[in-house]
Amino acid sequence: MTFNPNRTKVQLKLAINRLKLLQQKKNQFNQGARKEIATLLEKGKEESARVRVEHIIREDFNIEALEILELYSELLLARFGLLETMKHCDQAIAEAVNTIIYAAPRCEVKELNMVRDQLIMKFGKEFALAAMENQNDIVNSRIVHKLKVQTPDPVLVNQYLRTIAKAYNVQWDGDQSDLLIDSIPPSQDMASAGFGFLPPTSPGQSPVPQPYPQQQFPQQGFPQQGFPQQDFTQPPNAGVRPPPPQQYPQSHPQVPSPIFPDGAGGRGFDFPTPPGGQKAPFAGDVQPRPSATSDGIPGGTGSDIPDFDELTKRFEALKRKS
Repeated sequence: MTFNPNRTKVQLKLAINRLKLLQQKKNQFNQGARKEIATLLEKGKEESARVRVEHIIREDFNIEALEILELYSELLLARFGLLETMKHCDQAIAEAVNTIIYAAPRCEVKELNMVRDQLIMKFGKEFALAAMENQNDIVNSRIVHKLKVQTPDPVLVNQYLRTIAKAYNVQWDGDQSDLLIDSIPPSQDMASAGFGFLPPTSPGQSPVPQPYPQQQFPQQGFPQQGFPQQDFTQPPNAGVRPPPPQQYPQSHPQVPSPIFPDGAGGRGFDFPTPPGGQKAPFAGDVQPRPSATSDGIPGGTGSDIPDFDELTKRFEALKRKS
């Protein structure tokens, strides 16, 4: 017999539907079983409740395994092109193929077993043998753990019983050993990382981890070998008044210019006096601006402004002269 791609695709679709129905069926069964366990706890039949709850734990593990197998079946269906065309198992679908070959005989899904047979025809018996023996951890680790046949941990059993009793409002104390972790203070929880241990308080009691105490340094400074101990809590010149600031004169002595001779610097240079006794103007001197009222008016001054009648008389006199 050879690999049939069309048949494999049809069986994958049927396996996905069957896995979903099986999960719903198991969930409904677990709901009824939980109610029966709550009734047993209320009647005080704790041993019977423990046996029943182990079966519920096993069914919950199977439900989780079915969810993973459903996911891998959908993955193979989405990447069916790689499964059909590649001669060797591609890395993108290797984990899904190995997990289905490993888990199909341990599940009650007929369609998934048919898919497994087609995968063995595709990749060979040696490939299937490596998957069934889980060589080099090629199978999903969660599937291996969920499908492993073993007795549930007593701590997990107590947690299931406590959750069921709380859900159905049943008073049940049971074994308090699983609550030991919650009773450890936060400081001792942190010490479990390896910060130190306390000696046991009584014979046979395991030591409780505890962090090392933090080293406290003195506030008065550190003693130094060969030198007297100093007080570092105050500044070194505490209580000593600093000297008053130096008073500088307001006027500074004039520094002679290296360009001009002594006694003549900048604008103080003595330029030669022009004829007439007037001093030659300097570029920086500001000359007084003549008044606008005195220009063009004979005999007028800046402060003596003639009135209108006088201006009229002067204008008539100029007309007669012309």
